[in-house]
Amino acid sequence: MKSYIVELIKTLVYWFLFFIVGRIIFLVTYSNLASDIPFVEILRVFPNSFKLDLSTACWLSAPFLLLISLQYAVKWKGWLVIKKALMLLMLIITSLMLFGEIGIYDEWRVKLSHKALLYLRNPKEILDTVPTYLLVVLFLGVSVYVAAFQYLYTKFVVKPIVVPERHSAVKSPIAFLVSAFLLFCGMRGGLSGVPISQSQSFFSQYPILNDASVNTQWNFIFNYVHFKTLGDDNPFMQYEKQEAQPILDSLHKSSRDSVLTVLNTDKPNVVFVLLESWAGECVETLGGRKGITPYFAELEKEGLMFTNFYANGHRSQQAMSSVMSSFPPMQGHDVTDMFSLYKYLGSMPKMFKNMGYNTSYYFAGDLRYGNIRAFILWNEFDKIMEGKDFPVEYPRGQLSIADEYLFAESMKDLETIKEPFFTFLFTASSHAPYDEPKKVTQLDWDVDNLPYLNSVKYSDYELFEYIKKCKTMPWYKNTLFVLVSDHSHATYMNHYVNSADYMHVPMLWIGGALDTAYRGKTLDRICSQIDVFPTLAYQLGETECDAYRGKNIFDLGSKEFAYYETNRGFGWVVPEGSMIYDALNRRVEKNTISDSVVFETELKNGIIYLQTLYDFFLQ
Repeated sequence: MKSYIVELIKTLVYWFLFFIVGRIIFLVTYSNLASDIPFVEILRVFPNSFKLDLSTACWLSAPFLLLISLQYAVKWKGWLVIKKALMLLMLIITSLMLFGEIGIYDEWRVKLSHKALLYLRNPKEILDTVPTYLLVVLFLGVSVYVAAFQYLYTKFVVKPIVVPERHSAVKSPIAFLVSAFLLFCGMRGGLSGVPISQSQSFFSQYPILNDASVNTQWNFIFNYVHFKTLGDDNPFMQYEKQEAQPILDSLHKSSRDSVLTVLNTDKPNVVFVLLESWAGECVETLGGRKGITPYFAELEKEGLMFTNFYANGHRSQQAMSSVMSSFPPMQGHDVTDMFSLYKYLGSMPKMFKNMGYNTSYYFAGDLRYGNIRAFILWNEFDKIMEGKDFPVEYPRGQLSIADEYLFAESMKDLETIKEPFFTFLFTASSHAPYDEPKKVTQLDWDVDNLPYLNSVKYSDYELFEYIKKCKTMPWYKNTLFVLVSDHSHATYMNHYVNSADYMHVPMLWIGGALDTAYRGKTLDRICSQIDVFPTLAYQLGETECDAYRGKNIFDLGSKEFAYYETNRGFGWVVPEGSMIYDALNRRVEKNTISDSVVFETELKNGIIYLQTLYDFFLQ
């Protein structure tokens, strides 16, 4: 019986060691993000991770408890082989989770979730966006980690071998039941009415420490199971529909009598440029360092800059549905993947098409990524051009053709296109692996993510050259350019990925169709990507457009707010401040709204916004 108990305890300790070493590797890998954090605060990661680690260790030890019990009851050499094989399989899976999270954290700045599995549907996307050296490092890391822990298991955990004793056939079931009960208690974090959750490990104001503290395997499995088992119930439901609907309506109430008209024509051509990964801190006007986007700064002098504009999500496919259909991202689901939802969405390209516009879409990469191609086809562009359609003589990067060739192909068509036209360009050079032509002076700052910053600097130059060429065309005087970032990116400022500062991105309107009264001006109203479609529609006289959640930015009497998705809930930005709400655990993660009355009101607004959004999806 002693060897039975000892092996079970050693198995639990073994998993704790697995988690601790993995946590140390994570913290060392991203030590640059913790350089300003007191060492004592970093050490607090380990005691605060204990409960979730214990829960995970109990879950992972459960199958071994069964095997140990069988080994104790029935003498057979095969039990040891089965245990070693099972441990090897579990080590491979859990190590892939660990190193997968380490691999994505630099780019995503969030813990590994079920969304990562969506990318496995298209392995080529991973190979195109992740540098080869990083894939090799991660593969070697997994291999060494698995080999090391398999060695530890074989040499120290399963020795001495558990063997049957007198009356072991009776003792084994009893020991199994007692041990199973104790493991069950550990799994759920005790016998209290509230089971364990990620909140158990949250302790710090520094997001990276909370991310390090939350057990990677527990978080991934919980996240996967939670979103895969959603049925017809709304997981974010907190208010009755009869109470929620009037509040939702008030958020979108229009004043109608204080709406700005910023265009000098009723039917302008529109060139929409979606800028890959342009974070707010890449733009000096939005608080960034001077020199990253100097040409954008020049464009601002003749355009209307939106200084409080926010992305609604963290991925390009989420931006597509936000700007084209005014439909924001939802937890666990990307609209571009939900074919059955398309027919209920509005469409900015279809609106232009119905108004007699020629419509076109250009992207110099592969539209399969994020299932964007299906969504673009549904929007019925007259012409769709992606990487495979570009001339073969163009040099190709690992992910896409460089932005200069994207703009070149657009210019070819704009030289002969019939007015009015709506053309949508999606840049790609500022996406990893940042293999754009090094044709602009490179930044040599001692900061994080310098290759990314230089890729934005290149895109900035090519965007400026494109618009400069457009200015020579006869149609320029009747054209509006809408320049919008698709989502943010980690930068030298190291903002928390779910913070309002991180989600802050640029939008600029420029062109001959912009009224001279608004050139060189800024608009400080809080708005987001889902507001672009209805705002354009109103400027074109389409006051009844089918934008689901957006509002007219130029309606000065409407409520100012921006919603954005987080892994577990939402972010909410209003003039009084911002908040991050964990809707799954029903807790406020961060709040900068000092007025308690305003805070309670806006928290309720945000919760209702999310639950009604999910209701629409379910219905």
